Amino acid sequence: MSFGVLRNNRRLLVFPLLSATALVLILGALAVSAFLLDGAESSPSTVDVVASGACYLLLGFAFTICTAAMICAVDDVLRGESARIGASFRRALRHWPRLLAWSLLNTTVLLLVRQLERIPVVGWMLSALFSNGWAVATYLALPAMVVDGLGVAEGTRRSARMVRETFSRQVWGSLWIALPMVLSVIVGFVAFMLGVESNDLGPAVAGGAFAVVMLLGALLVGATVSGIFRTALYRDAAATA
Repeated sequence: MSFGVLRNNRRLLVFPLLSATALVLILGALAVSAFLLDGAESSPSTVDVVASGACYLLLGFAFTICTAAMICAVDDVLRGESARIGASFRRALRHWPRLLAWSLLNTTVLLLVRQLERIPVVGWMLSALFSNGWAVATYLALPAMVVDGLGVAEGTRRSARMVRETFSRQVWGSLWIALPMVLSVIVGFVAFMLGVESNDLGPAVAGGAFAVVMLLGALLVGATVSGIFRTALYRDAAATA
């Protein structure tokens, strides 16, 4: 169903593209900032640290806004309306205070979970366990905030309550979404290796370019279908709750 929605509403591909563009721009600003700090003779000032923290927050907030706008567009499509990019972003931005709060909460939790990696021997296992648990428990939190207008706390609680009835569908849906991406990577890798084995620059470059295009296309389609599936899963779970 999710792939069918994308086939009939290809403009939904714009949202992951905008999200990726925002991430590249912000990461570029962070890289420039880090380069300037490394080149400075003195230690970073408080202003520099605060500015870096603000950039990381902006990174998460930009990704959240783009994801929320895509959820709005998918919600419109599933209600029989057309996907409108501008209207979806305006609808998402009406919820900007709770989306900002969600970005702060999600980033803070993930940073705290990363600290578990400092524990000897079992740190990486605990970090993976808690990060995956948080991702599963909050998988439907953002759709709850955007579609039904719930606050951060209530949206997180509703998502956690829905885990039991949606967990198996989360797993199987994620596997089906990942399958075309894995196949695309394999096909691209085979094309690249065939080009390299030809011992000719032309086929090698062509094979590499084909592999890159396949990878980017698979990531774009996968991100879009994942957003469609996430929204549809929440709507179905909320309707039967």
